[in-house]
Amino acid sequence: MTAHILFLTLCFGIIAGKNATTDGYVYLGHNEDLFGEAMLNIYNVPANDSRSACLWFEFPGQKASDSFVNEYGVAIVSDQCLSREDREEGRMVYEIRTAAIQKARSAREAVHIIGSLVETYGYGDSGRSYLVADRNEGWICAVVKGRHWVAQRVPDDEIAIIPNYYTIGEINLKDTLNFLGSKDLAGYARRRGWFRPRRDGRFNFRLAYSDPETLGNPHNIGRDSIAQVFFFGNAILGRDVRFSRRPYRKFHRRDLSQLLASQPIDNKNTVLSTIFTFNPSRPPAKGTVVFVRYPGQDAANFSQWTIFTKSPEVCHRYATADEAMEKHFSDTGSYRKRWPEHFYWHYLDPSMNRNVVPHDYEVFIPEQEHSFNDHFHVLEDAAKGMLYAFWTQGAYEAADDEHVVFSRSADGGRSWTAPITLAGSVSLDEPTPVAAWQQPMLSRSGRLYCLWNQETTVKKHLCGIMMGRYSDDGGDTWSEPETVPFPVRFSADPADPGIPPVWCMWQRPLRLGRDGRYLAACSRYDTAGIARVEFWQYDNIDDDPEVGNIRISFFNTEEEAFDSGKVDNDREYLPREGCNTEEGCIVGLPDGRLFAVMRTTIGHPIWSVSCDDGQTWSRPEILRTGDDGPAILQPCSPCPIYDLAGPEARSGSYFIMVHDSFDFNGITAYQNRGPLYKREGRFVPGARQPVWFGEPELFSPRDTDNSFYTSYTALNGEGVLWFGDMKYYLFGKRMK
Repeated sequence: MTAHILFLTLCFGIIAGKNATTDGYVYLGHNEDLFGEAMLNIYNVPANDSRSACLWFEFPGQKASDSFVNEYGVAIVSDQCLSREDREEGRMVYEIRTAAIQKARSAREAVHIIGSLVETYGYGDSGRSYLVADRNEGWICAVVKGRHWVAQRVPDDEIAIIPNYYTIGEINLKDTLNFLGSKDLAGYARRRGWFRPRRDGRFNFRLAYSDPETLGNPHNIGRDSIAQVFFFGNAILGRDVRFSRRPYRKFHRRDLSQLLASQPIDNKNTVLSTIFTFNPSRPPAKGTVVFVRYPGQDAANFSQWTIFTKSPEVCHRYATADEAMEKHFSDTGSYRKRWPEHFYWHYLDPSMNRNVVPHDYEVFIPEQEHSFNDHFHVLEDAAKGMLYAFWTQGAYEAADDEHVVFSRSADGGRSWTAPITLAGSVSLDEPTPVAAWQQPMLSRSGRLYCLWNQETTVKKHLCGIMMGRYSDDGGDTWSEPETVPFPVRFSADPADPGIPPVWCMWQRPLRLGRDGRYLAACSRYDTAGIARVEFWQYDNIDDDPEVGNIRISFFNTEEEAFDSGKVDNDREYLPREGCNTEEGCIVGLPDGRLFAVMRTTIGHPIWSVSCDDGQTWSRPEILRTGDDGPAILQPCSPCPIYDLAGPEARSGSYFIMVHDSFDFNGITAYQNRGPLYKREGRFVPGARQPVWFGEPELFSPRDTDNSFYTSYTALNGEGVLWFGDMKYYLFGKRMK
């Protein structure tokens, strides 16, 4: 009994039809659960005469845990579903999914291949449900030990859930558009006594072929119930459980991310989460994007892969996929000992994970497994001998409990107070309107301000008014929250004046504006979701105004706002998301000008200069290593630049953080945020691009999750970069 029960909580799957999602994509979501030692490898499998190219998520030694998506946009995963079959025998398990992915050009064809193999050679395990999808449709194919199988298509406007038991119920094999399967399913079940028409009525595959223990297992029922309530608003369980249902609203991929990362669907045995999304308007190889989450990560940390995404060497046991296939079963065990540098161990071992990126200061280490900590700003109050830290915190990115927190250090960053909440909700149980993306500033008299983006009545990420508080005693006490006047609206903003603009500021304001006023770049989004960069100057912070009397000047707005779609690019590339320009970061140059760098969706950062303290800016250009140097590659990911001597020093010595990679064959610019590099820069008088950059130096070896919303201070003449590692840990690193 004990060995039997172990398999009742393995894996969890979801298929959403294209009319049940907000973007019209088919979704296939899956959590792979395993007991014992597991090792994940990721390979790009090249095509040859006998197979299609594919992206392969391999667990060596496992016969039913690997996930695949091929160049035709066909994806396959599976869930253990125990059957009551105790007589039939079969030969195949692992070969079923590999054969399907190598040959199939559609989900339906993959199901035919699975069925043919089961009927010809027999299935060699108790039972399983294969989840197969492409850009047009999703199927669930249930196989039984021996030679019986059945498959059902998920309706376009419905969602199907697989919690480790069969869910296909009544079937109609004459309806070949929606059902496929063995012809003698009912007859065989009747001969075995599993189905009696007078007692049971219409034949129901689930009730006839399932191991009864799986149907009554509380772990399966509990996870099924959670997912049903999430998608449908209520749960139908027991004999009446349905194969699929129409959701109460359309769902987005981020919703699936949230569900797959929630307990107990995500649990101590979850070794990988994947969400396959299929864009029907693009070629399959480019339109299929896989979102991947490793153990210990929260819903915000799904990285993005396509068929073209090159798997880093740290993701491999062997140099080639062919060698991995050859040794999948023959070379197993002692994985950590034999491959100690493999990327996967950082996710399985939290203590190892904590020290992946070298650092000198630890500001905040979450006590809970799921915690989002981002947009990390530290500034120094030299008069009081204090460091102040502000960041946005929540259960996960874009969660309804996002809030702004504050901490401080009186000993140069060696120790920090427990964070206190300045705005927003502290719990998902009782969420209040979201507060996020704070902007701290210190007036010359020592008044400490914290402003933030405050959601109002509109439930939309980044859509909000500006609010703020201040402290005159170094953060011991704070004024009551007030609204900062938002007197100017632009054509990008919603036509309804009752709906706030959609905007975000991530670099903390710096004293680089006119006469030392605070200046920062703002990403403002139009009603189509396209972002451009403008600049805001806080005009009177040094007058110590009440929050409601803060004045802001807006520069580089409307048609002047930076638009990466108008930048001359070395490569022709049209991102799925449109040409976005976001997250400007500013440094001062020794000649009095300002130099700004921004992330984009066109494969490179862009830059611009201002000769009048940020009021007007030059036409932006692609960032290069120098005037005639190669363009720096960058996915849509932060690319902060800082002055080594201090954020407002104008020293002429700089550094920038970039990934130095981009796949121009990829459909999305939100590509894998893999290893992060530091490039040192120097001011070059008379050059067209005033800052030139040296060779990359590795800063973070993580294969993903390097999304650094950072800040910088100069402590006792030593520069410190303050960063959020994986949007989870908050660290400081001395920059030599």
